[in-house]
Amino acid sequence: MTEITGIRSRTVTANGLRMHVTEAGVGSPLLLLHGFPQSSREWAPVMAALADRSHAIAPDLRGAGQTDAPSTGYDAKTVALDVIALLDALGLERVDLVAHDWSALVGFDLCLDHPDRIRRYVAVAVPPPYLRMTPALMAGMMKAMPHLWFQWAIATPGLGPALLSRGRQRLARWLLRGFERRPMNGTDVAAYVDALREPARARAGSKLYRGLILPGFVNIMRGTYRGRVLHTSTLVLFGADDALLDQDAISIRAEDAPHTTIEFVPDGAHFLVDDNPAEVARRIADFLEPA
Repeated sequence: MTEITGIRSRTVTANGLRMHVTEAGVGSPLLLLHGFPQSSREWAPVMAALADRSHAIAPDLRGAGQTDAPSTGYDAKTVALDVIALLDALGLERVDLVAHDWSALVGFDLCLDHPDRIRRYVAVAVPPPYLRMTPALMAGMMKAMPHLWFQWAIATPGLGPALLSRGRQRLARWLLRGFERRPMNGTDVAAYVDALREPARARAGSKLYRGLILPGFVNIMRGTYRGRVLHTSTLVLFGADDALLDQDAISIRAEDAPHTTIEFVPDGAHFLVDDNPAEVARRIADFLEPA
């Protein structure tokens, strides 16, 4: 459950945004970035599990949760600047980073563009940005495509915000329920869906798909990242039951990311953090040791 003793919250101004930030524990700083359509609530069980070894910090990113939802800025460069500005506002020179779903794309950019700020990185449910076209990858993409129709619908101006915010919000509920291994906490689902009732947040979600998520994956497929070596020590975690990913298609070359490993976590799908928080926390802790 999300309402966990020991998690505190505050508002921090960073890059012109009033950002809602949750924190737990003491020790080495650990920044946790959420996916869509979630917020910092996603990380509460993991934060509690790691509180004895880390100062866990989970912000609501631009447009999500209780953070401001301005009309612009839903691109990878601006969101990365939000994160760097947050670190500056908190007085943190260097952090360990964990990111899930779309924010994992931003996480890879942070490691490449600001390697002095990220000590180690854990990406959840998103592959490193160095996919190369192989028969296995092509087969995996064909398998995943029927599950990804919603991305284009959400990205469409007018249509996307309406689907996310109006009526029974069936699309938002389906996103949260359609890619899980076990039922997500009902209080969390209600919080995520209720936030999208706000027109500005529904528009933010649409702009996020249009300006960051879809362009990000297009850049990966185009090979935009090739030649930019990921030197940050990185762990990529996938749910073993994630229908969006074919295990045989996911691999990484040493020349692209020499310090990156990939692990598949049992009893988890795309919403791996919710499906199996104890195991996610354990693997994060193991990877981050020694400090």
